[in-house]
Amino acid sequence: MDNDFNFLKVINCLKKSGVPVKDIAGFINLCMQGDQTLAERYDYLDQEETVIEAKVAELQEQLDFLRFKKWYYKTSLQAGTEAVHFMEGTNVVQPDIHEQYLKLKQQTPPDQFRQLIDL
Repeated sequence: MDNDFNFLKVINCLKKSGVPVKDIAGFINLCMQGDQTLAERYDYLDQEETVIEAKVAELQEQLDFLRFKKWYYKTSLQAGTEAVHFMEGTNVVQPDIHEQYLKLKQQTPPDQFRQLIDL
């Protein structure tokens, strides 16, 4: 019974990670074959770890950009105009605006970061 719950946990983890059902079935099949497939199972999970790490890195980049844009719009709202981020006399965003945000982010303690971007 405990082993059934373990299989369900593995299946759920792989499913949430975007692994196709066919591949999950293949992995479970390897598990049913006993100790002779330990290295194959390890290698499979090692490969999945690499895939998930890449997905996490991509999502982190997206989250970082979204937070930058929240800061951009929050500061625009506070100033009453988006022009606060434009080069003087234009409607072109200052080329270093993202660097300004990153510097502020770096100087902000982690427990206060949400105050930087949230209204």
